[in-house]
Amino acid sequence: MHRLICPHVSDSLFDHDSPLATADLIVIDEASMLDVQLAAQLTAAIPSGCHLLFVGDTDQLPSVGPGRVLRDLLAVPEIPRTRLTEVFRQDDGSSAIVDNAHRILRGLPPQPAPGAFGCRPLHAPGDIADHVVELVATHIPRHFATTAEDIQVLCPARRHAAGTLDLNIRLQQRLNPPAPEKPEHRHEGHIFRLGDRVLQIRNRPDRGSNGVFNGATGTITAIDPDNHHLTVTLHDGEEVLCPYTDLDDLLHAYALTVHRSQGSEYPYVVIPLTASASQLLQRNLLYTAVTRARRGVMLIGQPDAVHRALANTHTKRRHTALDHRIVRQAAITPCARSAGLSGQLAWDCLA
Repeated sequence: MHRLICPHVSDSLFDHDSPLATADLIVIDEASMLDVQLAAQLTAAIPSGCHLLFVGDTDQLPSVGPGRVLRDLLAVPEIPRTRLTEVFRQDDGSSAIVDNAHRILRGLPPQPAPGAFGCRPLHAPGDIADHVVELVATHIPRHFATTAEDIQVLCPARRHAAGTLDLNIRLQQRLNPPAPEKPEHRHEGHIFRLGDRVLQIRNRPDRGSNGVFNGATGTITAIDPDNHHLTVTLHDGEEVLCPYTDLDDLLHAYALTVHRSQGSEYPYVVIPLTASASQLLQRNLLYTAVTRARRGVMLIGQPDAVHRALANTHTKRRHTALDHRIVRQAAITPCARSAGLSGQLAWDCLA
């Protein structure tokens, strides 16, 4: 969405050069990730009369940015909705992922299922981190005839025990160790090495042929010390140059936070949970992590942390008024009900 909207946002309602300007129907997937600012840009970029379809899961984590757009839209009775009940993400042999996702939503502990869902209780954070590395480097590839590239580690937090900072160092050392034929570059305590998995965390619409945006992942395929840049090959095959001065845009991606994984899917997911990340242990976080997997999940960690996540439904409240503004605006705009909630009306409410 960023790639489609960012180059076309202007002071006018919509840019006539944008492909959105002539669209009759726009479908927004993973709409739970939509914050109010991006939603405002979207509705400003579409013409009046265009149909807008949001597809999302309100049981997942809310958007990182402000607002709760999807929940607020569903709170407006006049907006039609359909609840989808059939899951397509998981493979046919991975129904245990879906079953356990439903158990988590009910506050029940997940149940192990051979080949699809594993649960391993460990207590020491160091043991948890060690076992995560073995799972990714050895156990899962051996048992499922796959590679480490098909496995994503998802953590509640960055800095706590068995968080992404610690696990990225461990996994880089194991999966992509230093070697004479591998150039590397040090940046503020981090080592970016040829072959590393990385994640873009800032929008750069002027980079590459179509822009590079927050959430894009890829692999470092070249390091040029003479010209002071890295080459990152994105998952769509495009090669993008990243200057040394912009390396704050990149994170190692062997382990990601659950928040950063939202909207993505992976064949296999490993989820380490420790009580040290107590404030982040929430039911919707565990649900989001589990539902990122397509074939298999390995939940590993302290039993107390799992129980705490299942019991915690008290997510930080967001004070919004989008639903009230839409209802009020529709009430004072007679044509709104007959014509539908147009892009202009939605923009008036979001602005």
